[in-house]
Amino acid sequence: MKKELIPLIDRRDNLTRRNQILTVAGVTLSLFATGNILGFSAVTLPSLLEEESEIRANSEDLSWIASMVTIGCIVGNFMGGLISDMIGRKKTIIFSSVVFFIGWMVIAEATTVAEILAGRVLTGLASGFYSTAVQVYICEIVEPSIRGASGSTPSLMVAIGIVSTYCLGSLLEWRTVALICSAFPLLVLSYVLFLPESPVWLVSKNREPEAMKSLTWLRNDSEEAEQECMRLQYLKERRVTRSFSVMNCCQRFSERSVLKPLFIGTMLFFFQQFSGIYPITFYATLIFRYADHFINDYLETICIGFVRMFFSLIAIFLINFFRRRTLLITSGLLMFLSNGLLGGYFYLRELEGQRLGISNESFAEPTVQFEVMVGSVSVEWVPLACLLLFMASYAVGFGIIPWFLMAELMPSDVRSVACSIAFAFGQICLFVAVKTFLQVIQLIDAQGTFWAYSGVSFMGVLFVVFFVPETSNLYDDEIEDIFQNKMNTEKHSGFVEDTDF
Repeated sequence: MKKELIPLIDRRDNLTRRNQILTVAGVTLSLFATGNILGFSAVTLPSLLEEESEIRANSEDLSWIASMVTIGCIVGNFMGGLISDMIGRKKTIIFSSVVFFIGWMVIAEATTVAEILAGRVLTGLASGFYSTAVQVYICEIVEPSIRGASGSTPSLMVAIGIVSTYCLGSLLEWRTVALICSAFPLLVLSYVLFLPESPVWLVSKNREPEAMKSLTWLRNDSEEAEQECMRLQYLKERRVTRSFSVMNCCQRFSERSVLKPLFIGTMLFFFQQFSGIYPITFYATLIFRYADHFINDYLETICIGFVRMFFSLIAIFLINFFRRRTLLITSGLLMFLSNGLLGGYFYLRELEGQRLGISNESFAEPTVQFEVMVGSVSVEWVPLACLLLFMASYAVGFGIIPWFLMAELMPSDVRSVACSIAFAFGQICLFVAVKTFLQVIQLIDAQGTFWAYSGVSFMGVLFVVFFVPETSNLYDDEIEDIFQNKMNTEKHSGFVEDTDF
Protein backbone atom coordinates (compact mmCIF):
# COMPACT_ATOMS: atom_id res chain seq x y z
CA MET A 1 0.00 0.00 0.00
CA LYS A 2 1.29 3.44 -0.89
CA LYS A 3 1.51 5.77 2.04
CA GLU A 4 -0.35 9.10 1.96
CA LEU A 5 1.94 12.02 2.68
CA ILE A 6 -0.62 14.05 4.62
CA PRO A 7 -2.55 11.57 6.77
CA LEU A 8 -5.45 13.12 8.60
CA ILE A 9 -8.49 10.88 8.86
CA ASP A 10 -8.65 7.15 9.42
CA ARG A 11 -10.75 5.31 6.83
CA ARG A 12 -14.05 4.14 8.31
CA ASP A 13 -16.93 1.96 7.22
CA ASN A 14 -19.93 3.27 5.31
CA LEU A 15 -22.16 3.22 8.39
CA THR A 16 -20.30 6.16 9.91
CA ARG A 17 -20.52 8.00 6.59
CA ARG A 18 -24.28 7.68 6.44
CA ASN A 19 -24.94 11.41 6.91
CA GLN A 20 -22.66 12.24 3.98
CA ILE A 21 -24.40 9.60 1.86
CA LEU A 22 -27.85 10.90 2.82
CA THR A 23 -26.80 14.44 2.00
CA VAL A 24 -25.41 13.47 -1.40
CA ALA A 25 -28.58 11.48 -2.13
CA GLY A 26 -30.73 14.49 -1.30
CA VAL A 27 -28.95 17.11 -3.38
CA THR A 28 -28.51 14.80 -6.37
CA LEU A 29 -32.27 14.51 -6.69
CA SER A 30 -31.94 17.91 -8.35
CA LEU A 31 -29.94 16.29 -11.15
CA PHE A 32 -32.81 13.84 -11.68
CA ALA A 33 -34.91 16.91 -12.49
CA THR A 34 -32.17 18.08 -14.87
CA GLY A 35 -32.30 14.71 -16.62
CA ASN A 36 -36.06 15.17 -17.07
CA ILE A 37 -35.63 18.38 -19.04
CA LEU A 38 -32.76 16.95 -21.11
CA GLY A 39 -34.80 13.93 -22.15
CA PHE A 40 -38.00 15.92 -22.74
CA SER A 41 -37.21 17.08 -26.27
CA ALA A 42 -36.63 13.53 -27.57
CA VAL A 43 -40.24 12.58 -26.77
CA THR A 44 -41.78 15.97 -27.58
CA LEU A 45 -40.32 16.79 -30.99
CA PRO A 46 -41.91 13.84 -32.86
CA SER A 47 -45.31 14.78 -31.38
CA LEU A 48 -44.99 18.36 -32.67
CA LEU A 49 -44.37 17.01 -36.18
CA GLU A 50 -47.66 15.11 -36.26
CA GLU A 51 -50.52 16.52 -38.34
CA GLU A 52 -52.96 16.46 -35.41
CA SER A 53 -50.61 18.40 -33.09
CA GLU A 54 -52.23 21.58 -31.74
CA ILE A 55 -48.80 23.26 -31.87
CA ARG A 56 -47.20 22.81 -35.29
CA ALA A 57 -43.43 23.14 -35.62
CA ASN A 58 -40.97 22.99 -38.51
CA SER A 59 -37.34 21.81 -38.48
CA GLU A 60 -36.05 25.23 -37.38
CA ASP A 61 -38.54 25.30 -34.50
CA LEU A 62 -37.43 21.82 -33.46
CA SER A 63 -33.78 22.84 -33.30
CA TRP A 64 -34.67 25.82 -31.10
CA ILE A 65 -36.89 23.77 -28.78
CA ALA A 66 -34.11 21.22 -28.37
CA SER A 67 -31.34 23.76 -27.81
CA MET A 68 -33.10 26.59 -25.96
CA VAL A 69 -32.69 24.84 -22.61
CA THR A 70 -28.94 25.33 -22.97
CA ILE A 71 -29.37 29.12 -23.23
CA GLY A 72 -30.86 29.08 -19.77
CA CYS A 73 -28.12 26.72 -18.58
CA ILE A 74 -25.39 29.08 -19.79
CA VAL A 75 -26.87 32.00 -17.85
CA GLY A 76 -27.54 29.75 -14.86
CA ASN A 77 -23.98 28.45 -14.80
CA PHE A 78 -22.51 31.96 -14.87
CA MET A 79 -24.90 33.24 -12.20
CA GLY A 80 -24.91 30.05 -10.15
CA GLY A 81 -21.34 30.39 -8.94
CA LEU A 82 -21.78 34.02 -7.91
CA ILE A 83 -25.11 33.38 -6.21
CA SER A 84 -23.87 30.30 -4.33
CA ASP A 85 -20.88 32.31 -3.09
CA MET A 86 -23.22 35.08 -1.92
CA ILE A 87 -26.07 33.17 -0.29
CA GLY A 88 -24.62 29.66 0.10
CA ARG A 89 -24.88 26.35 -1.76
CA LYS A 90 -28.01 25.22 0.07
CA LYS A 91 -30.09 28.35 -0.57
CA THR A 92 -29.03 28.35 -4.23
CA ILE A 93 -30.41 24.82 -4.66
CA ILE A 94 -33.68 25.82 -2.96
CA PHE A 95 -34.06 28.90 -5.19
CA SER A 96 -33.33 26.80 -8.28
CA SER A 97 -36.10 24.35 -7.37
CA VAL A 98 -38.69 27.14 -7.39
CA VAL A 99 -37.52 28.38 -10.81
CA PHE A 100 -37.56 24.82 -12.16
CA PHE A 101 -41.16 24.27 -11.05
CA ILE A 102 -42.31 27.50 -12.70
CA GLY A 103 -40.56 26.52 -15.95
CA TRP A 104 -42.28 23.14 -16.10
CA MET A 105 -45.68 24.74 -15.53
CA VAL A 106 -45.08 27.20 -18.40
CA ILE A 107 -44.30 24.25 -20.69
CA ALA A 108 -47.32 22.25 -19.54
CA GLU A 109 -49.68 25.17 -20.26
CA ALA A 110 -48.01 26.29 -23.52
CA THR A 111 -50.18 26.99 -26.57
CA THR A 112 -47.42 28.26 -28.89
CA VAL A 113 -43.83 27.37 -29.73
CA ALA A 114 -42.72 30.64 -28.07
CA GLU A 115 -44.25 29.57 -24.75
CA ILE A 116 -42.50 26.20 -24.93
CA LEU A 117 -39.24 28.05 -25.56
CA ALA A 118 -39.85 30.30 -22.54
CA GLY A 119 -40.41 27.29 -20.32
CA ARG A 120 -37.28 25.61 -21.68
CA VAL A 121 -35.23 28.71 -20.86
CA LEU A 122 -36.52 28.80 -17.26
CA THR A 123 -35.87 25.10 -16.68
CA GLY A 124 -32.45 25.49 -18.27
CA LEU A 125 -31.69 28.42 -15.95
CA ALA A 126 -32.57 26.28 -12.93
CA SER A 127 -30.48 23.39 -14.30
CA GLY A 128 -27.51 25.73 -14.58
CA PHE A 129 -27.93 26.78 -10.94
CA TYR A 130 -28.23 23.13 -9.93
CA SER A 131 -25.16 21.89 -11.80
CA THR A 132 -22.83 24.49 -10.30
CA ALA A 133 -24.13 24.48 -6.74
CA VAL A 134 -24.57 20.71 -6.44
CA GLN A 135 -21.14 19.70 -7.80
CA VAL A 136 -19.38 22.23 -5.58
CA TYR A 137 -21.50 21.29 -2.56
CA ILE A 138 -20.73 17.56 -2.93
CA CYS A 139 -17.02 18.23 -3.36
CA GLU A 140 -17.02 20.30 -0.16
CA ILE A 141 -18.94 17.98 2.16
CA VAL A 142 -17.53 14.49 1.48
CA GLU A 143 -14.23 12.89 2.40
CA PRO A 144 -11.61 12.41 -0.34
CA SER A 145 -11.95 8.61 -0.10
CA ILE A 146 -15.58 8.73 -1.31
CA ARG A 147 -15.37 11.92 -3.36
CA GLY A 148 -15.09 10.02 -6.65
CA ALA A 149 -18.18 7.88 -6.05
CA SER A 150 -20.14 10.82 -4.64
CA GLY A 151 -19.12 13.05 -7.53
CA SER A 152 -20.31 10.37 -9.99
CA THR A 153 -23.79 10.21 -8.47
CA PRO A 154 -25.10 13.38 -10.19
CA SER A 155 -24.39 11.85 -13.61
CA LEU A 156 -26.29 8.72 -12.59
CA MET A 157 -29.26 10.82 -11.52
CA VAL A 158 -29.20 12.74 -14.81
CA ALA A 159 -29.26 9.41 -16.66
CA ILE A 160 -32.17 8.12 -14.53
CA GLY A 161 -34.03 11.37 -15.16
CA ILE A 162 -33.52 11.08 -18.91
CA VAL A 163 -34.69 7.47 -19.18
CA SER A 164 -37.67 8.20 -16.91
CA THR A 165 -38.77 10.94 -19.27
CA TYR A 166 -38.26 8.64 -22.28
CA CYS A 167 -40.52 6.05 -20.66
CA LEU A 168 -43.18 8.59 -19.69
CA GLY A 169 -43.10 10.12 -23.17
CA SER A 170 -43.68 6.76 -24.85
CA LEU A 171 -46.88 6.29 -22.83
CA LEU A 172 -48.25 9.78 -22.16
CA GLU A 173 -48.92 13.05 -23.98
CA TRP A 174 -46.10 15.59 -23.60
CA ARG A 175 -48.14 18.02 -21.48
CA THR A 176 -48.86 15.26 -18.97
CA VAL A 177 -45.15 14.43 -18.88
CA ALA A 178 -44.37 18.08 -18.09
CA LEU A 179 -46.88 18.13 -15.22
CA ILE A 180 -45.42 14.95 -13.70
CA CYS A 181 -41.87 16.30 -14.01
CA SER A 182 -42.86 19.54 -12.24
CA ALA A 183 -43.27 17.58 -8.99
CA PHE A 184 -39.59 16.61 -8.70
CA PRO A 185 -38.16 20.12 -8.08
CA LEU A 186 -40.63 20.46 -5.19
CA LEU A 187 -39.38 17.16 -3.78
CA VAL A 188 -35.81 18.48 -3.99
CA LEU A 189 -36.81 21.66 -2.17
CA SER A 190 -38.48 19.70 0.64
CA TYR A 191 -35.42 17.46 1.14
CA VAL A 192 -32.71 20.11 0.94
CA LEU A 193 -34.41 22.28 3.58
CA PHE A 194 -33.21 19.80 6.22
CA LEU A 195 -29.58 19.47 5.01
CA PRO A 196 -26.59 21.40 6.42
CA GLU A 197 -24.79 24.20 4.59
CA SER A 198 -21.34 23.57 3.10
CA PRO A 199 -18.68 23.88 5.84
CA VAL A 200 -16.20 25.26 3.30
CA TRP A 201 -18.58 28.11 2.46
CA LEU A 202 -19.27 28.76 6.14
CA VAL A 203 -15.55 29.01 6.93
CA SER A 204 -15.07 31.38 3.99
CA LYS A 205 -17.72 33.65 5.59
CA ASN A 206 -16.01 33.49 9.03
CA ARG A 207 -18.84 31.40 10.46
CA GLU A 208 -16.63 28.76 12.10
CA PRO A 209 -19.11 27.67 14.82
CA GLU A 210 -21.72 26.86 12.16
CA ALA A 211 -19.07 25.12 10.06
CA MET A 212 -18.10 23.02 13.07
CA LYS A 213 -21.73 22.07 13.65
CA SER A 214 -22.13 21.12 9.98
CA LEU A 215 -18.95 19.03 9.98
CA THR A 216 -19.90 17.28 13.21
CA TRP A 217 -23.16 16.14 11.65
CA LEU A 218 -21.54 15.15 8.33
CA ARG A 219 -18.59 13.26 9.87
CA ASN A 220 -20.56 11.92 12.84
CA ASP A 221 -17.41 12.48 14.92
CA SER A 222 -16.69 15.71 16.83
CA GLU A 223 -12.92 15.10 17.03
CA GLU A 224 -12.64 14.52 13.30
CA ALA A 225 -14.87 17.51 12.61
CA GLU A 226 -12.55 19.69 14.68
CA GLN A 227 -9.50 18.45 12.75
CA GLU A 228 -11.16 19.16 9.41
CA CYS A 229 -12.36 22.58 10.50
CA MET A 230 -8.77 23.45 11.42
CA ARG A 231 -7.65 22.22 8.00
CA LEU A 232 -10.20 24.46 6.28
CA GLN A 233 -9.06 27.44 8.32
CA TYR A 234 -5.46 26.68 7.39
CA LEU A 235 -6.32 26.58 3.67
CA LYS A 236 -8.13 29.89 4.03
CA GLU A 237 -5.25 31.57 5.86
CA ARG A 238 -2.61 30.16 3.48
CA ARG A 239 -3.90 32.41 0.75
CA VAL A 240 -3.31 36.12 0.82
CA THR A 241 -6.45 37.86 2.02
CA ARG A 242 -7.82 40.24 -0.60
CA SER A 243 -10.88 42.43 -0.63
CA PHE A 244 -13.15 41.55 -3.52
CA SER A 245 -12.68 43.61 -6.66
CA VAL A 246 -12.58 42.96 -10.38
CA MET A 247 -8.81 43.56 -10.36
CA ASN A 248 -8.16 41.12 -7.52
CA CYS A 249 -10.43 38.54 -9.10
CA CYS A 250 -8.58 38.83 -12.43
CA GLN A 251 -5.26 38.61 -10.60
CA ARG A 252 -6.33 35.38 -8.87
CA PHE A 253 -7.42 33.85 -12.16
CA SER A 254 -4.06 34.69 -13.72
CA GLU A 255 -2.24 32.48 -11.20
CA ARG A 256 -0.97 29.09 -12.36
CA SER A 257 -2.84 27.17 -9.64
CA VAL A 258 -6.13 28.54 -11.01
CA LEU A 259 -5.52 29.10 -14.72
CA LYS A 260 -4.14 25.65 -15.57
CA PRO A 261 -6.90 23.57 -13.91
CA LEU A 262 -9.50 25.91 -15.43
CA PHE A 263 -8.02 25.24 -18.88
CA ILE A 264 -8.07 21.48 -18.27
CA GLY A 265 -11.67 21.55 -17.06
CA THR A 266 -13.01 23.65 -19.92
CA MET A 267 -11.26 21.50 -22.53
CA LEU A 268 -12.71 18.32 -21.02
CA PHE A 269 -16.17 19.86 -21.39
CA PHE A 270 -15.36 20.77 -25.00
CA PHE A 271 -14.52 17.16 -25.84
CA GLN A 272 -17.48 15.90 -23.82
CA GLN A 273 -20.07 18.03 -25.60
CA PHE A 274 -18.73 17.69 -29.14
CA SER A 275 -18.52 13.91 -28.84
CA GLY A 276 -22.19 13.98 -29.87
CA ILE A 277 -23.77 13.01 -26.54
CA TYR A 278 -26.50 15.63 -26.41
CA PRO A 279 -27.42 15.72 -30.11
CA ILE A 280 -27.95 11.97 -29.66
CA THR A 281 -29.87 12.47 -26.40
CA PHE A 282 -32.09 15.28 -27.74
CA TYR A 283 -32.70 13.82 -31.21
CA ALA A 284 -32.56 10.09 -30.40
CA THR A 285 -36.04 9.27 -31.69
CA LEU A 286 -35.47 11.18 -34.94
CA ILE A 287 -32.06 9.50 -35.43
CA PHE A 288 -33.59 6.04 -35.15
CA ARG A 289 -36.48 7.05 -37.40
CA TYR A 290 -34.04 8.26 -40.07
CA ALA A 291 -31.80 5.20 -39.70
CA ASP A 292 -34.67 2.85 -40.71
CA HIS A 293 -35.17 1.68 -37.15
CA PHE A 294 -34.46 -1.93 -36.28
CA ILE A 295 -37.38 -1.95 -33.83
CA ASN A 296 -39.78 0.77 -32.65
CA ASP A 297 -37.92 4.11 -32.54
CA TYR A 298 -39.35 5.05 -29.11
CA LEU A 299 -38.33 1.66 -27.70
CA GLU A 300 -34.81 2.08 -29.09
CA THR A 301 -34.62 5.52 -27.49
CA ILE A 302 -35.64 4.01 -24.15
CA CYS A 303 -32.99 1.29 -24.58
CA ILE A 304 -30.12 3.76 -24.93
CA GLY A 305 -31.48 5.69 -21.95
CA PHE A 306 -31.46 2.54 -19.80
CA VAL A 307 -27.92 1.67 -20.93
CA ARG A 308 -26.69 5.14 -19.97
CA MET A 309 -28.40 4.81 -16.59
CA PHE A 310 -27.02 1.31 -15.93
CA PHE A 311 -23.44 2.20 -16.81
CA SER A 312 -23.65 5.44 -14.83
CA LEU A 313 -24.43 3.20 -11.85
CA ILE A 314 -21.52 0.90 -12.71
CA ALA A 315 -19.26 3.96 -12.96
CA ILE A 316 -19.86 4.80 -9.30
CA PHE A 317 -18.12 1.53 -8.40
CA LEU A 318 -15.47 1.72 -11.13
CA ILE A 319 -14.32 5.14 -9.93
CA ASN A 320 -13.23 3.53 -6.65
CA PHE A 321 -11.05 0.92 -8.38
CA PHE A 322 -9.60 2.70 -11.40
CA ARG A 323 -7.78 5.97 -11.92
CA ARG A 324 -9.66 8.90 -13.39
CA ARG A 325 -7.27 8.97 -16.34
CA THR A 326 -7.74 5.27 -17.11
CA LEU A 327 -11.52 5.63 -17.25
CA LEU A 328 -11.34 8.77 -19.40
CA ILE A 329 -8.98 7.16 -21.93
CA THR A 330 -11.04 3.96 -22.17
CA SER A 331 -14.26 5.94 -22.49
CA GLY A 332 -12.85 8.18 -25.23
CA LEU A 333 -11.51 5.28 -27.30
CA LEU A 334 -14.85 3.43 -27.23
CA MET A 335 -16.72 6.64 -28.13
CA PHE A 336 -14.32 7.09 -31.04
CA LEU A 337 -15.08 3.54 -32.21
CA SER A 338 -18.88 3.69 -31.85
CA ASN A 339 -19.25 7.07 -33.59
CA GLY A 340 -16.96 5.91 -36.39
CA LEU A 341 -18.98 2.74 -36.95
CA LEU A 342 -22.27 4.65 -36.93
CA GLY A 343 -20.85 7.05 -39.50
CA GLY A 344 -19.89 4.02 -41.58
CA TYR A 345 -23.47 2.74 -41.41
CA PHE A 346 -24.88 6.04 -42.64
CA TYR A 347 -22.33 6.00 -45.48
CA LEU A 348 -23.54 2.54 -46.54
CA ARG A 349 -27.10 3.80 -46.27
CA GLU A 350 -26.34 6.69 -48.62
CA LEU A 351 -24.72 4.33 -51.14
CA GLU A 352 -27.74 2.01 -50.98
CA GLY A 353 -30.08 4.96 -51.49
CA GLN A 354 -28.10 6.11 -54.52
CA ARG A 355 -28.20 2.59 -55.97
CA LEU A 356 -31.98 2.47 -55.55
CA GLY A 357 -32.43 6.04 -56.75
CA ILE A 358 -33.91 7.02 -53.38
CA SER A 359 -33.07 10.11 -51.32
CA ASN A 360 -34.69 11.46 -48.16
CA GLU A 361 -35.75 15.11 -48.30
CA SER A 362 -35.22 15.78 -44.60
CA PHE A 363 -33.43 14.14 -41.70
CA ALA A 364 -36.28 15.20 -39.39
CA GLU A 365 -38.99 13.92 -41.75
CA PRO A 366 -37.65 11.13 -44.01
CA THR A 367 -40.02 10.40 -46.86
CA VAL A 368 -38.88 6.88 -47.78
CA GLN A 369 -37.65 3.94 -45.70
CA PHE A 370 -35.45 1.18 -47.10
CA GLU A 371 -33.35 -1.66 -45.76
CA VAL A 372 -29.56 -1.34 -45.64
CA MET A 373 -27.77 -4.51 -46.73
CA VAL A 374 -24.16 -5.72 -46.76
CA GLY A 375 -24.23 -8.43 -49.37
CA SER A 376 -27.36 -10.38 -48.47
CA VAL A 377 -27.22 -9.52 -44.77
CA SER A 378 -29.32 -6.75 -43.21
CA VAL A 379 -27.38 -4.36 -40.95
CA GLU A 380 -30.31 -2.35 -39.61
CA TRP A 381 -29.28 -3.36 -36.07
CA VAL A 382 -26.02 -1.38 -36.36
CA PRO A 383 -27.34 2.08 -35.30
CA LEU A 384 -28.85 0.66 -32.11
CA ALA A 385 -25.69 -1.33 -31.32
CA CYS A 386 -23.44 1.67 -31.96
CA LEU A 387 -25.48 4.02 -29.80
CA LEU A 388 -25.71 1.45 -27.00
CA LEU A 389 -21.91 1.16 -27.05
CA PHE A 390 -21.57 4.94 -27.21
CA MET A 391 -23.86 5.50 -24.21
CA ALA A 392 -22.12 2.83 -22.15
CA SER A 393 -18.63 4.16 -22.88
CA TYR A 394 -19.68 7.80 -22.33
CA ALA A 395 -21.29 6.97 -18.98
CA VAL A 396 -18.18 5.40 -17.40
CA GLY A 397 -15.75 8.18 -18.30
CA PHE A 398 -16.46 11.44 -20.07
CA GLY A 399 -20.02 11.46 -18.77
CA ILE A 400 -19.10 11.60 -15.08
CA ILE A 401 -15.49 12.58 -14.50
CA PRO A 402 -15.27 16.12 -15.95
CA TRP A 403 -18.06 17.31 -13.65
CA PHE A 404 -16.48 16.40 -10.33
CA LEU A 405 -12.89 16.64 -11.57
CA MET A 406 -13.47 20.32 -12.27
CA ALA A 407 -14.54 20.89 -8.67
CA GLU A 408 -11.60 18.80 -7.42
CA LEU A 409 -8.98 20.69 -9.41
CA MET A 410 -9.96 24.22 -8.40
CA PRO A 411 -8.80 25.93 -5.17
CA SER A 412 -11.69 26.32 -2.75
CA ASP A 413 -11.66 30.14 -2.74
CA VAL A 414 -12.41 30.34 -6.48
CA ARG A 415 -14.15 26.97 -6.87
CA SER A 416 -17.68 28.28 -7.39
CA VAL A 417 -16.73 30.99 -9.87
CA ALA A 418 -14.31 28.71 -11.77
CA CYS A 419 -16.87 25.90 -11.95
CA SER A 420 -19.43 28.42 -13.20
CA ILE A 421 -17.08 29.45 -16.01
CA ALA A 422 -16.29 25.86 -16.99
CA PHE A 423 -19.88 24.65 -16.75
CA ALA A 424 -21.12 27.66 -18.73
CA PHE A 425 -18.50 26.98 -21.40
CA GLY A 426 -19.74 23.40 -21.53
CA GLN A 427 -23.30 24.63 -21.98
CA ILE A 428 -22.22 26.93 -24.81
CA CYS A 429 -20.66 23.92 -26.51
CA LEU A 430 -23.85 21.94 -25.84
CA PHE A 431 -25.97 24.69 -27.39
CA VAL A 432 -23.81 24.85 -30.51
CA ALA A 433 -23.79 21.05 -30.87
CA VAL A 434 -27.57 20.67 -30.43
CA LYS A 435 -28.70 23.79 -32.32
CA THR A 436 -26.55 23.04 -35.37
CA PHE A 437 -27.09 19.27 -35.47
CA LEU A 438 -29.75 19.28 -38.20
CA GLN A 439 -27.90 21.95 -40.19
CA VAL A 440 -24.59 20.08 -39.99
CA ILE A 441 -26.29 16.91 -41.24
CA GLN A 442 -27.66 18.87 -44.20
CA LEU A 443 -24.15 20.20 -44.87
CA ILE A 444 -21.96 17.09 -44.51
CA ASP A 445 -24.59 14.32 -44.23
CA ALA A 446 -25.15 12.00 -41.29
CA GLN A 447 -21.97 10.02 -41.89
CA GLY A 448 -19.81 13.15 -41.92
CA THR A 449 -21.45 14.38 -38.70
CA PHE A 450 -20.77 11.19 -36.75
CA TRP A 451 -17.25 10.87 -38.15
CA ALA A 452 -16.62 14.39 -36.85
CA TYR A 453 -17.87 13.31 -33.42
CA SER A 454 -15.53 10.32 -33.65
CA GLY A 455 -12.56 12.59 -34.40
CA VAL A 456 -13.36 14.84 -31.44
CA SER A 457 -13.53 11.80 -29.15
CA PHE A 458 -10.05 10.70 -30.23
CA MET A 459 -8.69 14.20 -29.68
CA GLY A 460 -10.13 14.03 -26.17
CA VAL A 461 -8.14 10.86 -25.50
CA LEU A 462 -4.91 12.58 -26.57
CA PHE A 463 -5.71 15.56 -24.34
CA VAL A 464 -6.19 13.31 -21.30
CA VAL A 465 -2.93 11.49 -21.98
CA PHE A 466 -0.84 14.65 -22.15
CA PHE A 467 -2.58 17.18 -19.87
CA VAL A 468 -4.91 15.69 -17.23
CA PRO A 469 -3.31 14.86 -13.82
CA GLU A 470 -4.46 12.07 -11.52
CA THR A 471 -6.33 13.29 -8.41
CA SER A 472 -7.57 10.10 -6.77
CA ASN A 473 -7.49 10.29 -2.94
CA LEU A 474 -5.72 13.67 -2.88
CA TYR A 475 -6.72 16.48 -0.52
CA ASP A 476 -7.40 20.02 -1.72
CA ASP A 477 -3.96 21.34 -0.80
CA GLU A 478 -2.22 18.41 -2.52
CA ILE A 479 -4.17 18.99 -5.73
CA GLU A 480 -3.40 22.70 -5.59
CA ASP A 481 0.29 21.90 -5.19
CA ILE A 482 0.23 19.92 -8.46
CA PHE A 483 -0.30 23.15 -10.36
CA GLN A 484 2.27 25.05 -8.32
CA ASN A 485 4.99 22.50 -9.18
CA LYS A 486 5.46 21.63 -5.50
CA MET A 487 4.74 17.92 -5.75
CA ASN A 488 7.24 15.23 -6.59
CA THR A 489 7.01 13.05 -9.68
CA GLU A 490 5.30 10.19 -7.90
CA LYS A 491 2.49 12.39 -6.58
CA HIS A 492 2.02 14.22 -9.85
CA SER A 493 1.36 10.95 -11.62
CA GLY A 494 -1.29 10.17 -9.02
CA PHE A 495 -1.88 7.25 -6.70
CA VAL A 496 -4.69 5.15 -5.41
CA GLU A 497 -3.85 3.13 -2.32
CA ASP A 498 -4.30 -0.64 -2.91
CA THR A 499 -6.58 -0.20 -5.90
CA ASP A 500 -4.10 1.58 -8.17
CA PHE A 501 -4.75 0.02 -11.56
